[in-house]
Amino acid sequence: MKYIDVFPFSQSKEGLHFLLLRRAPENSYPGIWQPVAGKIKPDEPAWQAGLRELEEETGLVPDHFYALDHVSTYYLHRTDEVIHIPSFMAEVEQKDPELSHEHDAFQWLMMEDALKTASWTPYRKALESIPTLLSSSPALALAKILLKNDKNRLNH
Repeated sequence: MKYIDVFPFSQSKEGLHFLLLRRAPENSYPGIWQPVAGKIKPDEPAWQAGLRELEEETGLVPDHFYALDHVSTYYLHRTDEVIHIPSFMAEVEQKDPELSHEHDAFQWLMMEDALKTASWTPYRKALESIPTLLSSSPALALAKILLKNDKNRLNH
């Protein structure tokens, strides 16, 4: 199984705000605070899975979508495998998300609080990489995944 993480963020005069979601009690990993996370469907590019999961889990459609230069690595002891999870960031309007059944709470947080709240180290490392990428025009341009004009759907 392949997975993705998407870090929704919004920019304001105060700085960057990050959306974290809390896993619902009836789901796997209950109570953890995480970004949007999900599975990649067969024959689906990781970035398309990221856009799909963002909309499914939050109802949000990004104004801008980027590949992060961060891949999370986890060891799954139950299956004795190491998995690599590509990360993306999605610039969205800062508003209340429409949560799916997978989550029971959300928070919009500034960086310091997002780093304290994110449950796992790879989430914190990905969060820390976002301001650096946003401040580097050449890297940001290379990381951008083009969306169609008004409808925010991908160019072909």
